[in-house]
Amino acid sequence: MNDAQAGWVAAPGGVPPRLHELLQQLPAFFGLYRGPFHLIEFSTSTRLTLLDTRGQVGLPLREACPLLEGPGWHEAWDRVFTTGEALHLREASARACPADEELFFNLSLLPRRDARGQVEGVLAFAVDVTELVRMRRAAWTTAAWRTERLQAMTAALSEALTPAQVVEVAAREGALAMGALTGLVVVPTGAALDVFERAAAHGFSPGELEGWQRFEVSATCPLTDVTRTREPCALGSWTECMARYPRLAQLSLERTLAAWAAVPLVSGGRVFGALGLGFGDARDFDAAEHSFLLTVGRLCAQALDRARLYDEERAARSAAEAASRAKDAFLATVSHELRTPLTSILGWSQMLRQGLVTEDKRQRAVEAIERNARAQRQLIEDLLDISRIANGRLRLERVPLELGSVVEAALDAVRPTALARELTLSVSVDADGVPLFGDPDRLQQVVWNLLSNAIKFTPPGGHVTVSARTRDEGAELVVRDDGEGIPPDFLPFLFQRFQQADTGVSRQHGGLGLGLSIVRHLVELHGGAVTATSEGLGKGATFTVVLPSSRVGAASGASREPRPVEGLTLPRFPELEGQRVLVVDGQPDAREWMSVLLTRVGAHVLTATNVTDAMDEVRRSPPTVLVTDVTLSGEDGYSLLYRLRALPWEAGGGVPALAVTAAARREDRDRALRAGFSAFVTKPLDAVELLTAVARLAPAPPARS
Repeated sequence: MNDAQAGWVAAPGGVPPRLHELLQQLPAFFGLYRGPFHLIEFSTSTRLTLLDTRGQVGLPLREACPLLEGPGWHEAWDRVFTTGEALHLREASARACPADEELFFNLSLLPRRDARGQVEGVLAFAVDVTELVRMRRAAWTTAAWRTERLQAMTAALSEALTPAQVVEVAAREGALAMGALTGLVVVPTGAALDVFERAAAHGFSPGELEGWQRFEVSATCPLTDVTRTREPCALGSWTECMARYPRLAQLSLERTLAAWAAVPLVSGGRVFGALGLGFGDARDFDAAEHSFLLTVGRLCAQALDRARLYDEERAARSAAEAASRAKDAFLATVSHELRTPLTSILGWSQMLRQGLVTEDKRQRAVEAIERNARAQRQLIEDLLDISRIANGRLRLERVPLELGSVVEAALDAVRPTALARELTLSVSVDADGVPLFGDPDRLQQVVWNLLSNAIKFTPPGGHVTVSARTRDEGAELVVRDDGEGIPPDFLPFLFQRFQQADTGVSRQHGGLGLGLSIVRHLVELHGGAVTATSEGLGKGATFTVVLPSSRVGAASGASREPRPVEGLTLPRFPELEGQRVLVVDGQPDAREWMSVLLTRVGAHVLTATNVTDAMDEVRRSPPTVLVTDVTLSGEDGYSLLYRLRALPWEAGGGVPALAVTAAARREDRDRALRAGFSAFVTKPLDAVELLTAVARLAPAPPARS
């Protein structure tokens, strides 16, 4: 530079050599200064007015650049020359005058040394970084603003508890965060989530979004596309918007939109909808804005997911609370319904035992005891059926049958009650019959429940009709009454378990609210459906059951009629005459009742209260049939059976055994049969059922010679 400077000064005409031309083209300031007064030897042009010394070669720096005096820059040149140490200043700023724009530059001052290493001057190098500083400050300002908007959005979303509240916040805060004029949130609806529905809008007038209320997922628009790609879509100009999505023109009816962006609302791999944003000016969506769009969408989706979980938890809690209330009400009803027949049973029993009933009332007392015992037994059977239904263990024994016979059997059971209430019963069955394939006992239970329900809710003097007819590929059973009717608001809950329209303690009608639930389940097990209609209170009710007529694989000739209605007459059991039956039960009343019943049909009965006494009876004289309660004090009925089977065959080891128990679950029955019991009956016992079970186990009497 020294040689170049000397040549430049001595050159005729002052034409700078090639080196100076190159230095002048540098995108920076370069200057050489000599001596303690910093005489200018060379400098390039610059927009930094403070350092511009063009045409002032040979002048001291202080004289050429007086503007450096104020900020104290001359002292920087002095220090470098004095100390011989370089000085580097980053992003230094200065103004030529207070009104000028602030400029920023990186300045390096380096000592110039001669051949002896002594400092002879200063070399200055400066780079203008004003634009870089301004861009960074703008970026920092934008980032700070976005952070502020995200904080505001997060706070607003945290206060939104329901999905409806979340989408309103997402539309409003999403638009504000992105600087958009409008915000629109759509969410998928329908069973298959194949339809989008507008959930919230911000910045639109009420009638401006008529065409965006509902649209198919397959529709061509950015809101549907982003849910398929799960990536944001940004259209920086309205020309681009119209080229790709002409439908967006419907959004620009009352305002001028110049750009559009859409972002999917995805959380945990699940699409909750899409957020659309309309902008009033064209914009270049850079990587930062794409990232910000994703952040906004993710925040909104997470809030929607949280609100969904909150809604589900609240619904589950409400359902649990309702179930708990229903359970409490049901337990109170069960207690009432079980205690009511017990009142009559205990009351009449005490009067009979104390001799307080006259002869003309004795038969009435016995009938009342039996009637209430059967009512209590029916309550228990309903409870057991509900347990089987809940556990999926209710099974059907399907055979070809005639629906008319099922209806007649059910009518025989309810006719005494209907006559006592002075009701008229009418029945209509197709003359050609109504063939079906199903379980006759369970279908009789369906008809009985519907008839009992109609009789219970029909006032004295009313009319109940039942009809059965062939219909298309099946059969139709209709039970109609002109009684109290059904409240319209209760119809949807009519076939749910534990549901009753009148649940107060002062309710007029008894029952557990299980009958219609059992009816619905039994009908559905047969592949049918049951419905109920009523014109309102006081206008009666109609129950309609539709059943399929047949099933593939029905065996001909296997028809089975429903079981006969229980009566008071005890049939004969000749196969029990002379049989030695050992009855083991810890309850004296039950033991005595079984003993009297078996003796009545000609059996010779032995009794025992526990396993020890029973084994003593077996050793004295082996019985031909053992009837034992499974639950005994001390050792149970299973222990008795094990001890019995350990005996030699001729000493009683092969005696058939009948298990009697109040546990009526399928697993209880299976356990008893696996343990070696020959048969299984459940309490409360029916006389005919018990005698039939014992008769099936009794060995055939020896042939007479």
